[in-house]
Amino acid sequence: MPDDVLVTAAEVARIAGVGRAAVSNWRKRHIDFPDPVEGSAANPRFVLSAVDTWLREQGKVRELSGREALWRAIDAGRDEPELLELLADVATHLADPTATVTLPAGVQDALERLADESPADIVEDLCEEVFGLQQRQHLFTPAPLTDLMARITAGASTVFDPACGPGGLLRAAAEHGATSLYGQELHPALARLAQARSSLHADSRVDAGDSLRADAFPELRADAVLCTPPFAVREWGHDELGFDPRWEYGLPPKVESELAWLQHCLAHVRPGGLVVLLLTEGVASRRSGRAIRQALLRRGVLRAMIGLPGGSLMSTGVGMHLWVLRGPDSRGAEPILLVDTSHLRPARRGQVDWESLTESVLEPWRAFTRTGEVVEIPGRQRVVEPIDLLDEDVDLTPARHLPPPEAPLDPRALEASRTEVVKLLRHLPSLLPEISSAEAAARTTTTIGDLARAGALTLQKSMGRLDADEHADGPLVLTARDIATGTPPSTRVVGEAPEGLIELRPGDLVVPTVANDGHIRPWVVTDEDLLLGPNLYLVRVDTDVLDVDFLAGQLGAESAARASSGTMSGIHRLDVRRIEIPVLDLRTQRQLGERFRLLRSFREELARARRLGCELTDQLAEGLANGTLI
Repeated sequence: MPDDVLVTAAEVARIAGVGRAAVSNWRKRHIDFPDPVEGSAANPRFVLSAVDTWLREQGKVRELSGREALWRAIDAGRDEPELLELLADVATHLADPTATVTLPAGVQDALERLADESPADIVEDLCEEVFGLQQRQHLFTPAPLTDLMARITAGASTVFDPACGPGGLLRAAAEHGATSLYGQELHPALARLAQARSSLHADSRVDAGDSLRADAFPELRADAVLCTPPFAVREWGHDELGFDPRWEYGLPPKVESELAWLQHCLAHVRPGGLVVLLLTEGVASRRSGRAIRQALLRRGVLRAMIGLPGGSLMSTGVGMHLWVLRGPDSRGAEPILLVDTSHLRPARRGQVDWESLTESVLEPWRAFTRTGEVVEIPGRQRVVEPIDLLDEDVDLTPARHLPPPEAPLDPRALEASRTEVVKLLRHLPSLLPEISSAEAAARTTTTIGDLARAGALTLQKSMGRLDADEHADGPLVLTARDIATGTPPSTRVVGEAPEGLIELRPGDLVVPTVANDGHIRPWVVTDEDLLLGPNLYLVRVDTDVLDVDFLAGQLGAESAARASSGTMSGIHRLDVRRIEIPVLDLRTQRQLGERFRLLRSFREELARARRLGCELTDQLAEGLANGTLI
């Protein structure tokens, strides 16, 4: 392993088998922890050999197992293309030891330690390590979801996946009875990996190439087709494939690549065979795809629509549907099963209760395939006739066609909410500061820009864009939306924080670059371990000269927003440097700052009381209306 291989804090945590917070604590508490050699304060990089030595001296690294040693040898500082190529080489070697591949010495040594272990198990472990990382989630469908899709088509002998990625669906199909596997994948390294991976479970053939533009299996009619095609792809071949015979249900719009994949899959399944696709929820309702959805219903192709809970995939927060289709045969149109599992929405993206979700899907599906009927459950499942879906929109979203569930009122919860609202209303007057009139007097003013030049404060503007999401596991980010809504920060950086991000400190003042409704909403930072999000200014004051609450109050006054400039779209861009601030001694600033702080607290608690009060009013009114309350 090269001595100059660099690792991030997250990678150090994985090596040591701890959380990222533990690495942060080690850096703070141990002066001998290796210093970063590259990166920023938010995203430092360390020399792997130095970190490894420190961990061993501290007794924080146990002896690596054979599989851990193999993963370390594969992952050692490689970028994604190189890593995927090496993973494909390792899988190819494990599937066929006679194959001509060249492996690094460290990888060969680690594989020799695993000579007595199952090659298929080793490959699955490596795939889980590689595709479990945040930045590669888009290449990988979660194993429980591939298992669910394969179980819907259980018993199919020949299975095809035209966008097979690393081969997860093909592997799952083999586990549920498939004996012949076919796949195609655009990414050459992933195609090689899928070929090796699937061949460890059944007879297989996976070709590299563009399935839509260069179909590798034009004559194939499989028993089942499983697919999680790419979504929101504009350049899928719309212009050159205008007269393709696969478009039996209509020419897919350029903006609906998913409907091209859907028809490609139908063209490769035998009459009566099943197609299961994972598609974004928009495919079920977009106006551009209405004619094709209508044709699918009229031809009796659609068998089931299954709505998955938002956050089912780590790679996206977009809602997803499972489409279950049947290769056209002589049976014609039949009833359609609708299932919605949104009640199983995970608290964090990707953390789905897959066992409950699988049961919620397979139980009605099996009953439906046996009898054509299911027990109707409001908000969960029902069977409908195709004519019920052939309205003006042909919206196939399951939740739209299910009777709404009745939400039972909990008298204890209502009483607790009532008590909290009353308590809030009683507390609010104490937050209004005592005030008295003051004689008007001329005030000397200065600007934020002048204060910055004088060294009384520093002013920084955040970077333009940031890949962040509330379900990610990186550092917390303070966003303009948090400030506008007054809600605690919940968005986290996706993966490692990029260089250039600013770490916030308690006492920092954050100001949006846009004035909402003609008002500025400054935010005084009270928490640690926050990063400055896009479209925000950071104002960091010298506390010997300025009081931060005084400054926040002055910036929050309506007069301060006059430093903003309106645009044709109605957005008011703020030039914080132009805002004028009274020149007052520090004692007076602190007196005014305390009053401003109370007013901020009053506003926040008033908004909370309003929100809780409106929710309570709606619940009480519903209870009185339906007779559950008197």
